[in-house]
Amino acid sequence: MALVAGAALLMAGCGGTAGGAGGQGGNTDDTFVVGMSAEPPHLMRLFLGDVQVGLVGLAMEESLVTVDREREVQPQLAESWEQLDDVTYRFHLRQGVTWHDGEPFTADDVVFTFQNGLGVNAGTAALKEMVASAAAVDEHTVDVVLNSPTGAFLAMLNPMSFSILPQHVYEGTELETNPANRAPVGTGPFKFESWENGRITLARNDDYWGDTPGFAKVVFTVIGDATARALALKSGDIDYINSYDVPYEAILQLENDDNVVLDTGRASYSMKMFPFNTRNEILADPAVRKALFQAIDRDFISESAFGGYFPPGRSPLPEGHWANTGDIDYDAEYPFDPEAAEAALDAAGYPRGADGTRFSLVHRYEASEPGGEKVAEVIADNWRAIGVETTVLQDDAEVFREEVFANHNFDTYTINIASGADPAIGLYRRYTCDNDQNAVFGNATGYCNKELDDLFIAANSANEREERVPLYTQAQRIVADDLPTAILVQVSYTEAIRAELSGIEDFFALGEVVLLDWSKIGPAQS
Repeated sequence: MALVAGAALLMAGCGGTAGGAGGQGGNTDDTFVVGMSAEPPHLMRLFLGDVQVGLVGLAMEESLVTVDREREVQPQLAESWEQLDDVTYRFHLRQGVTWHDGEPFTADDVVFTFQNGLGVNAGTAALKEMVASAAAVDEHTVDVVLNSPTGAFLAMLNPMSFSILPQHVYEGTELETNPANRAPVGTGPFKFESWENGRITLARNDDYWGDTPGFAKVVFTVIGDATARALALKSGDIDYINSYDVPYEAILQLENDDNVVLDTGRASYSMKMFPFNTRNEILADPAVRKALFQAIDRDFISESAFGGYFPPGRSPLPEGHWANTGDIDYDAEYPFDPEAAEAALDAAGYPRGADGTRFSLVHRYEASEPGGEKVAEVIADNWRAIGVETTVLQDDAEVFREEVFANHNFDTYTINIASGADPAIGLYRRYTCDNDQNAVFGNATGYCNKELDDLFIAANSANEREERVPLYTQAQRIVADDLPTAILVQVSYTEAIRAELSGIEDFFALGEVVLLDWSKIGPAQS
């Protein structure tokens, strides 16, 4: 566990403002307050792969399995499992688990979720393609049969991608508009209490199957400004800021504060992705995309926007990921070289006009995206220097999702993505030809390469990593050659929490951006 200011853990119980509802109106012993950058549209992570949705929702919702910091699969609602043959998995469910409304959790809920819940969110489309059938063997046992062998299956069941729906709440309804999406009925350590005025309150689930949570309530409150969030944490008005909401500037504010613990590395396999809209006739040419990428000073972005904490991206998968063999190096293939970029644009048929301009583009980013504003500024400056005028648009989350993923009203955009424990989770859907995935956080580029799709499918289908790595290497080679998207920086997420709280290490034991063990965090020990 990489803890900055790790010695601050020794201060637990030595005073401070634990549970800090301070200016938030909560009880300092009973309430854990989370400051977040934006209000989620709803709270059902299975239906939307949004950070804020998961941050709140996954305190209530659970899956069959989860993943730890080493990206190893661990039990959750499935107590154990076995592989009966190459394509059949048998899950043995925990007994005595109840939904927040008191109804029993059974195999029927799991089967209902596999049969109805997959594919609503682009992140589960690949999982939907994998699953041939799901059937209850008995009340606490489920068999899932796949269409073909795949080593990605178990990792894809982690709560970031997949969570179990209560059949009695969702059966016979429109899943995406069910009122329970804003007031979830889950099996997790906390249950929904209220949502009003940008403030979501959860109450302890005293019937939770696992450890009893240390706090009676969790409050999620929107503090849109990153500096204000950091100051609220320093003062004890809030207790925790998730890594997605801790930009580089906030790290500088917090790193020398003995009352704050910074944790890095839980979700280090993440990237700031830079997709091109290939529907634009200009950007449909790979030579143009490569020239534009080569004109961006990624080292300067790393230093100016992130203080060097986030190094430049060098391949379609981040360094350190088991599927990245290091065969691809953007620095070698597309080094920052404005003169070479200008020559390439000339050769592609886009010389400077009489006013010095070659063409104009629109770049979008979401207002809450860490570093988004500075990155956009650098891109616009770099491209202006080679004769490409750039209009930069900052959107709130709802507008960004609509304009980018529904309307495709962009030329380029940036987004922070996690590759996840497996490329089948976070990477495949960004490139697939399947138009059904041109939805929220799917492939918005218009790019389609059947050879690439086939490689991803083959890699996703193999059971052993030794078979899968060469296929992912070939897939990355195609992405690097065609460059429908590029990676600007490799993101190492940092989250911040009040040092005096108990259970911090166990709270951070899981291994993705918004996966947290909510049953472990508690007030300072006296």
